[in-house]
Amino acid sequence: MTLPDVQQQTEGFPHISIQKVGIENIKTPLPVFDGKDKMISVMATINSYCSLNAGLRGINMSRIGQTTFEAVHELSDKGFVTLGELAAKLRTAHKSDWAYISASFDFPLTIKTPVTQLDTPKVLPVTMTSEAGQKSCRNFLTVTTTETSLCPCSKEMSLLKNNLTDSERAEIEKLPAQLKEKILAAGFGAHNQKSELTLTVELSKPEEIYIGNLYSILASCASAPAFAMLKRPDEKWVTEVAYSGGFWNEGKFEKKEGGPRFVEDIARLAADKLNALKKDEKIAGYKIQIKNYESIHNDGIVAVATLTSD
Repeated sequence: MTLPDVQQQTEGFPHISIQKVGIENIKTPLPVFDGKDKMISVMATINSYCSLNAGLRGINMSRIGQTTFEAVHELSDKGFVTLGELAAKLRTAHKSDWAYISASFDFPLTIKTPVTQLDTPKVLPVTMTSEAGQKSCRNFLTVTTTETSLCPCSKEMSLLKNNLTDSERAEIEKLPAQLKEKILAAGFGAHNQKSELTLTVELSKPEEIYIGNLYSILASCASAPAFAMLKRPDEKWVTEVAYSGGFWNEGKFEKKEGGPRFVEDIARLAADKLNALKKDEKIAGYKIQIKNYESIHNDGIVAVATLTSD
């Protein structure tokens, strides 16, 4: 029995092309390759679309899902760095000029705390996206992480040295140099924020850029990294690094990455590191968005900075 295929009709509708038609919310295990020898299976939510030319009534929605599942299964032994092969198979199967596919998932990392070296979980929201045309394919990777930011203005206003009287300053000048340095670096407090850092890169050499690479760039640009669990020595480290860019260890100050940073500072620092990858042609471009969820304002005020490469 031959069943009608209404999608293949060529008459009875306005002949207008559609740039993007497909299905969303496909749930499937997806083996993701991150690093030279690291592959894990994640539960991904896939959105899959094709273009539709003006002379055809519809796309076969069931076939999009079928093609996606079959391609994931076929390529699963390799692990996915990008979805480029899936996008190409989708475009060919539907005889479309263009195909788009994205997979969103939570990617687990294990992060050691800075002092006690406690293994703690870190879950990153990640999206892989690929766009396949007739002659080329573009691959994108988006990583989001939550870290700590501390307001430079707040710190500067609250520094002890800005609140000393002349007589107090004269007394401090009599102290040993190391003790004087500690006192003048201290303050009455500085407010911090939970900072959400999102980075999207267009990959030129997918085999050289991984999820973990992008996470490391973002985490290094915040005032201090954030952890799922902290022992007291770790909490001391995080607090002092966010405040001063280092911490006091057995009487000596150890400089680390971090310190007070606005959203603008974080965005520019990340861009500076990404420009090196772009110069080496490992990425073609990037977009950075930093959101600081303010701790001293009501109504959920969020400071936002967005920076896109040229």
